Amino acid sequence: MDSVRTGPPRAASLVLLCLIALTYSTLEGMVAPALPVLQSAFGASPSALAWVFTGLLLAGTVASPLIGRLADVHGPKRVLLTVLALVALGTLLAALAGTMVLLALGQVLQGFGLGFVPLSIAILSGVSRGSGKAGVGVLIGMSGFGTVAGGLLAGPLLLALSYRFIYWIPFGVLILAGLLAAWLLPATEPSARGRIDWVGAVLLAGGLVALLLGITFVPTSGWGSVLVLALLAAAVVLLASFFVVERRTAQPLVALRVGGRAMVATYVIGLATGWAGSATFVLLPLIVAAPPASGYGLGESPLVTGSLLTVFGVLGAASAPLAAPLERLLGARLLLVLSCLPLVAAPLVLILGHLGFAGLVVAAGLIGLGIGLGFSQAMNVVVGTVPADRIGSASSAVYVVRGVGSTLGAQVTGSLLTVTLLPGLGVSAWSGFLAALVVSAVVAIVAAAAAGTVPRNAVASPRPVALAEH
Repeated sequence: MDSVRTGPPRAASLVLLCLIALTYSTLEGMVAPALPVLQSAFGASPSALAWVFTGLLLAGTVASPLIGRLADVHGPKRVLLTVLALVALGTLLAALAGTMVLLALGQVLQGFGLGFVPLSIAILSGVSRGSGKAGVGVLIGMSGFGTVAGGLLAGPLLLALSYRFIYWIPFGVLILAGLLAAWLLPATEPSARGRIDWVGAVLLAGGLVALLLGITFVPTSGWGSVLVLALLAAAVVLLASFFVVERRTAQPLVALRVGGRAMVATYVIGLATGWAGSATFVLLPLIVAAPPASGYGLGESPLVTGSLLTVFGVLGAASAPLAAPLERLLGARLLLVLSCLPLVAAPLVLILGHLGFAGLVVAAGLIGLGIGLGFSQAMNVVVGTVPADRIGSASSAVYVVRGVGSTLGAQVTGSLLTVTLLPGLGVSAWSGFLAALVVSAVVAIVAAAAAGTVPRNAVASPRPVALAEH
């Protein structure tokens, strides 16, 4: 039966999936401003508090490829409902937590929600291939907007209510969304018939955990420490073994040969957009807060930083839905290349331009534009090039690479800023910012070059997935 006639209205499905993505990203966006309150409430050390984010990131990054493949094999709606239940349970645990252990466990369960957008893309692609790409941009835009909205809402909420409400409110919305999803979302047939590659899943999970932990320990142990080097070496061995196994497995967890150069380009752009976003959250607040005596700082309050990050988030959210119509106008490859150029231009604005408030606004806007448009178009390329039975796992893999890029961008940027400190001021010298900006520009240039390798005729429109009969 035709998917448009048998399924619920596509707009209703998209609105509901956007609500889920918005709720989840808002929840995680509210946690960062609440960290001082959480530390005081639990009497936690900074290292213990760090696991509020580390646990979430590790769980989400490790689980995303498996979640995507489970969606291919068992159907994205069923997996989405399961992930919703896990995230709601994690939110409930965090709201009720009386110890840091329970809070961290709740955050770990919430990490599974990093698979919401890839699962939503798989659902929309199954309903109608024609509407899938338009929905991708809206989903990514709403997810980005939620992160910024969470940061802005956290302050007033924490002043008026207990910190537990940053969990209770999203918990209620997630429960409502789960009930609506069970009723409204189309039940698509599994797009793949086969088994889960558990060997590949274990190797990839181990490699990613070792890699992310190694990078995470850099600020406290240093790049040359035995712990960091051992973890990075383990990551290399495990990930290399994963690639070998995947190329020899009939039904791999991540089909490395699927999509060819187009998929390689999406991985590079995913890494570049993750890097740019995390570098922005490191660099801009430090420039705003540094005293004018440093030669580059504005000496302004966090409110100024909030306004810059609002520009970043709003432009990212507004530009993401434009990817689908611009692709029809410019073509997939040209748009992919052009979307990388703002990420190249933003560091150059800060390197060559005047570091006043206006320059920071321009840089923040360019980065938001590049991330929103670039990552949305990268996911559109996934939808257009990957067979229907691999949409879930392929889109999840791009999200994993983006998460790795985000972690690398934050730690490399932070490390470069600590090389030279200004005596008497205790802030980084401009040379550290210059090095970090140059590296960010180089990463963006590499992404643009990778985008240029996408074959002109690579992006097609794979067949829709049949809807299951109710």
